[in-house]
Amino acid sequence: MALSFDMSARRCVCALLGLLVLMPALAAAERVHRYRVSADAELTRLTVRACFAGQPPSELVADSLDAPGAFLEARVVDQRTRLAANGTELRLREVPADGCVEYAVNVTGNGTRHDYSGNSTRRIGRDLFTEVGLWFWRPVQLGADEDVEVEFDMPAGLSVSAPWMPVLKRERPTYRVGRGPADRPSSVAFGRFREIPVEVPGAVLRLAILDGNPPADVEALRTWIEDAARSVAAVYGRFPVPSPQILVMPGARAAEPTPWAYVLRGGQAAAHFFVNQRRPLREYVDDWTAPHELSHLLLPYVRSQDAWLSEGMASYYQGIVRARSGAISPEEAWQRMHSSFKRARDWSAKGATLAQATERMFRDGGYMRVYWSGAAMLLLADVRLRAASGGAQSLDTVLEAFGRCCLDPDREWTARQVFERFDQIAGGTVFRDLYAAHVNAEGFPDLSGVYAELGLRALGGKVELADRAPLSQVRDAIMAPGGYRSPAALLGAR
Repeated sequence: MALSFDMSARRCVCALLGLLVLMPALAAAERVHRYRVSADAELTRLTVRACFAGQPPSELVADSLDAPGAFLEARVVDQRTRLAANGTELRLREVPADGCVEYAVNVTGNGTRHDYSGNSTRRIGRDLFTEVGLWFWRPVQLGADEDVEVEFDMPAGLSVSAPWMPVLKRERPTYRVGRGPADRPSSVAFGRFREIPVEVPGAVLRLAILDGNPPADVEALRTWIEDAARSVAAVYGRFPVPSPQILVMPGARAAEPTPWAYVLRGGQAAAHFFVNQRRPLREYVDDWTAPHELSHLLLPYVRSQDAWLSEGMASYYQGIVRARSGAISPEEAWQRMHSSFKRARDWSAKGATLAQATERMFRDGGYMRVYWSGAAMLLLADVRLRAASGGAQSLDTVLEAFGRCCLDPDREWTARQVFERFDQIAGGTVFRDLYAAHVNAEGFPDLSGVYAELGLRALGGKVELADRAPLSQVRDAIMAPGGYRSPAALLGAR
């Protein structure tokens, strides 16, 4: 067993190296600012030494509002000049060209007071999960010829999981940050875990499972993540992001296996799962959470005002990829989608457009309306593309082409821009028309026409699949098995 795992790990590392060689961001940067982050054995204090290539920036910024409270001290290396944080800015007027600064941060002192998104600093058993903005004081903006390299100097027995692109063949864990905005949230984990490479088509996921009491079943959780990732990769033959950070945090107190999860975009993209490690593997694979979160990565970062698109994409595919892998039947997938559409329609806020409902989502709790309005628009698009092309085009094929051109992790998109590019790929106006019809309209999209064409007969809360319908073949093709089948044998063994 150990020999088999080691050989698999080597193959994963080789595959990751091949992917990294192709990443243009690593070769394009000419000026690389180098950070070294050192942790103490108790994981309470981080000391950071930042050395700048050429003229240093005038200031460094930290994204978290809690950063000033955690900040301890800073100095200019080789000088006696002391630096002080002014709010979330650290001014560097005394630093010479090619100079360095060193600062220290207490990462567990007063806790996090301002971050309610889940991307906060906390202990996970003996390990530490920390928002990057608490301790990473970085240039506010990097030029086209700049990048930041972060090296971690960890005490013996401790590891790190970071959201950025790994730099291989280094003595210590080292990453390239990229030129994305400094205010995108991300997290780093420190602890006694071992980062597990999970190889799937087109990517190597960097999985870290943190400490728990009782300890988590690492192999079961690795199987769960791999199963979900392979089902998403089967949408068009490869996983969309080459090297995502995947963090699994045990200790959630809930009846379900994964009560809380989300995706972050402050780096190479990351998915974080808070789990009840006491639940069996079968419950994880039966849950929609991991397919939903990993399906977010089919799109790049879409601005929050257009969350109906990013959440709609993940909601649309969460059942489809499970039906294609055999985890659930096509009938069950349609039933779950219909039930969600019905709930969303019932929850639709009267007098509010989809754009307005998205803007008010966190205040009003209109998640179902936002998520499933986006999913309904994508169902309409998928059906129109398949019907008009005789099955040659679909949302899958559009995403495949989009994934080859447009998943730059540093760029932010609007929904309108995404839909415009989708139409350029598909060669029509399907997405533009749907945007015009629904984004600034009140109420839930009318699906009665497409239901009739697909042969979906809605009887109250139930949906039945008619044997004969104009587009029954399109209906069946949407849920048809793809290139990946769920590991039923492994589940049966547990």
